[in-house]
Amino acid sequence: MERKWRRDIKGWIDKGIYGLVPIYHKDGGNYTKLIFKSDPPILVEKRVQRVIVRLAAFFQKDIRLIRQQAGEITGQRSMNPLPITLDIILVPFKMRKPIGKDDGAVGYILSSAIERIVQARDGVRLVLKNGQYCNILDTYLTAKHHIGYAHQIYYHLLKESGTESLNSYGLCRECGQVYHQPVTKGDFIALSRNIGELVSKLDELGKK
Repeated sequence: MERKWRRDIKGWIDKGIYGLVPIYHKDGGNYTKLIFKSDPPILVEKRVQRVIVRLAAFFQKDIRLIRQQAGEITGQRSMNPLPITLDIILVPFKMRKPIGKDDGAVGYILSSAIERIVQARDGVRLVLKNGQYCNILDTYLTAKHHIGYAHQIYYHLLKESGTESLNSYGLCRECGQVYHQPVTKGDFIALSRNIGELVSKLDELGKK
């Protein structure tokens, strides 16, 4: 990977990247808008899929293998979340109506950045943890399913990984410190709640 790309991607991660949104620029370009936790958006003059390939390569991973792994976990053939690392699980959403055949409609938001989904008058919105929101073209139920698959992938990788493997997947230092702390009653309650929500989502999917 080019040194400039490595430097750029490291900068995005340091800023707290929240998502990748496909946009049509006024100059006619099919570009990617990066959104962050606190910093203003950045425009990258590459398509979303190209940026994701570079992001995976930064962690020495092949995006094709990531897609394959995600599909094996969820059982879905397309629109799977992409586990770049345990901290960077990219959840796909339809964000625009493409003009050209191969322009692409899908953008990605980090699972950890999503606060909630809202059914607004003008469509469905993703509300992020920093107060920003993104309009999406998916239905409310479809968006919930995408997020449920991201949780499924996360817990699968967490279950399949030991401490060393967790770090190799990119577990942040703060998470690593928490992982080694004694488990409290509150931890069990939180875990039970998360598992309950995941089971509920999977039951809904099974009835479809």
